[in-house]
Amino acid sequence: MNTRERRRALLAALQTDKRVVVAELAARFDVTTMTVRRDLRLLAETNVVTLVHGGAIYNEGGATLATVKARASIMQGAKKALAEASAARVQEGNAIYLDTGSTCMSIAEALAGRKNIAVLTHSLGVMNILAGSPALQLFTMAGKYDDGLKGFFGDLTTRDMDGFRIDIAFLGTCGLSLADGLMSTNPADQGVKRKIIETARKTIAVVDHTKINKDAFLRVCGLRELDGIITDKEADAAFVAGARKLGIDVVQV
Repeated sequence: MNTRERRRALLAALQTDKRVVVAELAARFDVTTMTVRRDLRLLAETNVVTLVHGGAIYNEGGATLATVKARASIMQGAKKALAEASAARVQEGNAIYLDTGSTCMSIAEALAGRKNIAVLTHSLGVMNILAGSPALQLFTMAGKYDDGLKGFFGDLTTRDMDGFRIDIAFLGTCGLSLADGLMSTNPADQGVKRKIIETARKTIAVVDHTKINKDAFLRVCGLRELDGIITDKEADAAFVAGARKLGIDVVQV
């Protein structure tokens, strides 16, 4: 097992067990305890875990959110499929919005070769991906840069949105549920999401199954305010059925 495979397995163990012990992980992966501690420190630096004596606890509470860099390494295969399904919704001549976060960065990659579409974003990652795509129009919003979220936020950002008319807004999220709807852990992110939901003609949440039925500290909107959800085939069946009953177009890929 190479380093990348080990760290992916370590993350899977954390997501399943919620708490891990260094000595047990060292035995499971046939490596030294020093190697495991180094892996856990890297995850702690990106806010995925909290280190405790002898091990670590997976951060899944409503007030925590892993950095964009960490999230980009999680569920890579699923994110690519979700991104391709999202990009397939975009027609020539559309104006779309891409949120911050690793999922919307994947959508940007899927759109990079397209032409005659306009993309509005406040995500630095999306900007960097699409900056080299002259066949599409890239529009960015002003604001104060947040290094953890890799995007621009604040009053300047939301005011900029008033000047645009968006056909489809693609939103990422840390949590989505029937009871609480679309969630966020950051007040600035919450404000931008609420504004784009008001502005866009159609709003689609793009989430892998690990985000479904998860709550967070801040509520962005109720599920009924979304027009669509794109998720994977492992998404909770009760959630999917409930969302469709509300009239939401749920696509599983």
